[in-house]
Amino acid sequence: MADLQELISRARFIFSSAPKRFDVFNLINGKHSTKDLANKTGRSLSSVLQDIEKLKDLELVHEKQDRKGPLKKEGASVFEKTSLIKHVPDSYFKDVADTRRLIKKKVSKAIRPQQLTSIHIPSENEILDICTYGESQLYEFKSPDAKMEDISEEIAAFLHTKKGGIILYGIDDSGTILGSNIKRQDFDQRIHNSIRNTINPSPNVDIIEKDVMGAKIILVIIPPWDRKSLYQYTKKGRYLIRKGTNKFALQPDELKKLSQGIYVV
Repeated sequence: MADLQELISRARFIFSSAPKRFDVFNLINGKHSTKDLANKTGRSLSSVLQDIEKLKDLELVHEKQDRKGPLKKEGASVFEKTSLIKHVPDSYFKDVADTRRLIKKKVSKAIRPQQLTSIHIPSENEILDICTYGESQLYEFKSPDAKMEDISEEIAAFLHTKKGGIILYGIDDSGTILGSNIKRQDFDQRIHNSIRNTINPSPNVDIIEKDVMGAKIILVIIPPWDRKSLYQYTKKGRYLIRKGTNKFALQPDELKKLSQGIYVV
């Protein structure tokens, strides 16, 4: 049986391109028969049955049972949602994240063509999507047992990228939501102390707490590169950059580009 996070991801995937299928799913409550669902949605019984088959295949719904077996109402089957998602709000399935919104530009008449962009803070639903798709150029996961100096090293690498990034503390490498093991205020103090001790010059990062499926997740928001500062990770005496899901030491030609205000990534 899939876990809650996986079921939500499956549902959002199949509903994103089929809103009528969501209407069927939304009406399934263990009381309506398939004929009732067809009447209420104004669709043919065959098309409703096709949608229900897809929902069954993804373990989102199942036939309701009574003492005699599958429950029937006037000869038609009655379905109910899987117990794990029975009480999950509709918004978790309907509000599918638009990845084009993950980075948004600042709006100003005075903006120059190469104006820096700001980081979009993901919503709870978007964080669930990020967990499903995994780490990327923009997102790094850190489990609750991660050392602050390791997080600082990731920050140092993000600082030299065009779009900056977000570190999600309380999520392991597989995307499983574990939750933070410390309060936001304590984390804020520890990470800023680590930054001051390991990154020169010391950058400004924002620390935000998010509630995701009842777990507290801490987001470290690293701004896009300002096209002039070069940040050294002093603990290793290196200049770093994030490429994809990994961090690398900057090569001489890359350092030259950055010193000229030219983006590498």
